[in-house]
Amino acid sequence: MEVELAVVGGGVAGAGEVLFAPLRRALRDYARLSFVRELSVVPAQMGTDAGLVGAAAAAARASDVAGFGTAAGTRSGQCVGP
Repeated sequence: MEVELAVVGGGVAGAGEVLFAPLRRALRDYARLSFVRELSVVPAQMGTDAGLVGAAAAAARASDVAGFGTAAGTRSGQCVGP
């Protein structure tokens, strides 16, 4: 498994470039592992709702909700979209 993207969600993501610019710079300058230096760090598209949506998805999977993870843009229950 190759990690290419780190998504920061919740209220902290609302800090925008005040958080993300120094974070990206620190990863590039100080990370010892090459995959960490090249990691893209982005805010969650769902903003402060990201944790809630993730919890709902986990609950739906755990309870085998019919049809969950079979919508367009998913494969084997994994999101493949942006």
